[in-house]
Amino acid sequence: MSHSIINDVTPEMIQRYNRPGPRYTSYPTVPVWSKGQFHDDYVQCLQEESLKDRPISLYVHLPFCRQLCTFCGCNKLITNNKEITEDYLSALDKEIDGVSEILESRKKIAQIHLGGGTPTYLNPKQLERIINKITSRFDVQEHSEMAFEADPRVTSIDHLEKLYQLGFRRVSFGIQDLNLDVQKAINRNQTAKQSWDTINNSRSIGYTSINLDLVYGLPLQTHKRFCKTLNQVGKMRPDRLAVYSFAYLPGMFRTHKRAIKEKDLPIPEEKVKIYLEAIRFFTEIGYVMIGMDHYALPEDELALALKKRTLHRNFMGYTTIHNMAQIGVGVSAISDFGVSYWQNNKDIYQYMNETFNKIHNPRRGIKLDKEDQLRREVIETLMCHGEISIPDFETRYEINFKEHFNSAWPELEKFAQEGLVKLDSKKIDLTPVGTLFTRNVAMSFDRYLTESSSTNFSKTV
Repeated sequence: MSHSIINDVTPEMIQRYNRPGPRYTSYPTVPVWSKGQFHDDYVQCLQEESLKDRPISLYVHLPFCRQLCTFCGCNKLITNNKEITEDYLSALDKEIDGVSEILESRKKIAQIHLGGGTPTYLNPKQLERIINKITSRFDVQEHSEMAFEADPRVTSIDHLEKLYQLGFRRVSFGIQDLNLDVQKAINRNQTAKQSWDTINNSRSIGYTSINLDLVYGLPLQTHKRFCKTLNQVGKMRPDRLAVYSFAYLPGMFRTHKRAIKEKDLPIPEEKVKIYLEAIRFFTEIGYVMIGMDHYALPEDELALALKKRTLHRNFMGYTTIHNMAQIGVGVSAISDFGVSYWQNNKDIYQYMNETFNKIHNPRRGIKLDKEDQLRREVIETLMCHGEISIPDFETRYEINFKEHFNSAWPELEKFAQEGLVKLDSKKIDLTPVGTLFTRNVAMSFDRYLTESSSTNFSKTV
């Protein structure tokens, strides 16, 4: 794909479209959600979910890390204090109990995801405690998708064996970049051998799906340096890859402002070159490109979901599980179910205090109206499949698409003139060039974007 578009992406185009914009892991996006105390609304929505005959997806946030990676924008706590981890697990126990009680019956679970932070910061016994608590309150389905995120530097064979024993078959390892200068710039020293050994150990134990996370746009990163990382990663042959754009937000993250110099970041043209190189490299060695930033082997469930048009996008990226309530537990965890989003308290000490006092009190939330639901589906369809069937939306939502999105249409026509989309009365279709600017096209359908909201988002290129 990259060979066909590299000459079509001009510096002028990059400059024009490289502006702050959402990644659309949700719509409406988090900055739009109301701040406050939402105990009653959250409980009501959970009770409504309990009436639905469908399994749930459970996300567990484990915020602890041993070392600060300066590029990271996740909610984490850098600590060696073992006492706070035990206190946190006790709070987590209480929240799981509380959620289960509100649901009133033993809900079936089809998906469990441990995220962070670094879940493997916890020892195997602590991880077993979490899963035992979940299985004591919920029915985990046979063949459920159980996945965890891991840092190869702190993930031992004991971790891998215990989590496999508990039912986990999917693991995602953070690699980011294997160049030593880049690693030093982001305070993450990690050898290729560490990554390779951990992957080999995972395979020998029996894990059936291994994902690697890379990040492009990091300080001191160049096309030449990233090519070396790609070649090493290609030899590892993971089942899936995520190649994320670095979200540089010095106005939001103190570590970005303090530890990362903007002059060290690759210029937009270089960053685009790296992005295109990743597409070229992975597609040439047999991977299927998934959406904007994921890759999977053709036989992987993610690639098959793309083919079947059952791909879904949420806070964890692209997933095969669609139309399932995602309930988040833990500090800052996000829930997505029914027509609502909720986010737990982002301060770990406040979260624990509220949880110990049996207060289920998300601090951000939003209930989607009919217009939000329509626009969410339009944006997600574009992000997942790169095209929108206009008659399909007109039939299901009983609208005239062009009239309903009359404010977006002139912008879509400009994109068409620029060669980013193919546009007619039946379809909006991203071109190969347009895939680079997927977020920009999606922004046309966002009714909440304003100039003042731009500080909340990273640049689209």
